[in-house]
Amino acid sequence: MQKGPAKIPHIHLAPEQLEELERLSALGYSTEDMAMYFSIQKELFIRAANDPDSTINYHIHRGKMVSIAREQLAILTSAESGNITASQQLEKIRRNKGFEISKLDIFGGFDTAESYQKLEDYILTGGSKDLSKEETIYLEALTLMNSMDRKYGRRRTVEFFTKPPFNLKYSRASEMYDEALALFYTDRNVEKKALRHKLAEQIAEAALLVKTMANCAKDMEIYGTLKMQESNLRELHKADPVPLSKELYIRPVRLFSLDPEMVGITGINRQEIASQIDELEIPERDKLRLRQDAMIDAIKLEDTLDELEEESKSR
Repeated sequence: MQKGPAKIPHIHLAPEQLEELERLSALGYSTEDMAMYFSIQKELFIRAANDPDSTINYHIHRGKMVSIAREQLAILTSAESGNITASQQLEKIRRNKGFEISKLDIFGGFDTAESYQKLEDYILTGGSKDLSKEETIYLEALTLMNSMDRKYGRRRTVEFFTKPPFNLKYSRASEMYDEALALFYTDRNVEKKALRHKLAEQIAEAALLVKTMANCAKDMEIYGTLKMQESNLRELHKADPVPLSKELYIRPVRLFSLDPEMVGITGINRQEIASQIDELEIPERDKLRLRQDAMIDAIKLEDTLDELEEESKSR
């Protein structure tokens, strides 16, 4: 008869001992030390601590969580009262909590594009931004992948991460390889350009090796061919994009004026125009309107409205 897995014996601790267990866990004591503190057999206590259904496991995790939560709540209270240092600490806490990389599965990847963008910004700024412990570990993993790829290629690199101590699934290791490629060889996730830069670097390394070992003209000819291939991959033969003229995107300034002299046109002689209007054989009312249009006489708004009203009635 096949026996099932051995049951984990129940460990009974009094309420005050469970409180002590949580405080010891919050202080970072190991399971071995906690077992010794409560005078419990070490192997038995470790088995209970690793059992997700046990009371011991629950209170160990609760102790850590409650301690961290209380500390952060105190920081939050201090920040709300205007403490600048506390506000800076709170911002760092929020940033780390917003970065979705599990401590238990550090190679789980990124849930959002913003998380991946943070690593890329870290590299582009020369490491001037702060990274959490989880982010740093993930960046080191991608850096290792990138270094191995340079020497051993994709197939061996991906296979390496599917074996101990990483034990990743092939699909996850392959996905991380693609992330490493984009992170170190691209400017803002342009995948084809990333691949071109990677191949160009490999050709440059091969060309350097040929030049170092060259002992005849044929070797230098091969070196020249490799350098030309590198140049083509980097698209050095293409002209740099012509920068746009500022006039194309600067909003033009438009000025409206009734003064022709502002645009370089000779001004009119209003006295001469007034004389010409007086000589016209038209009603005096029309002459007044012409003088107003020519800015000889001031416009009387009330008179103009009265005229418009009379015209509308006559229609």
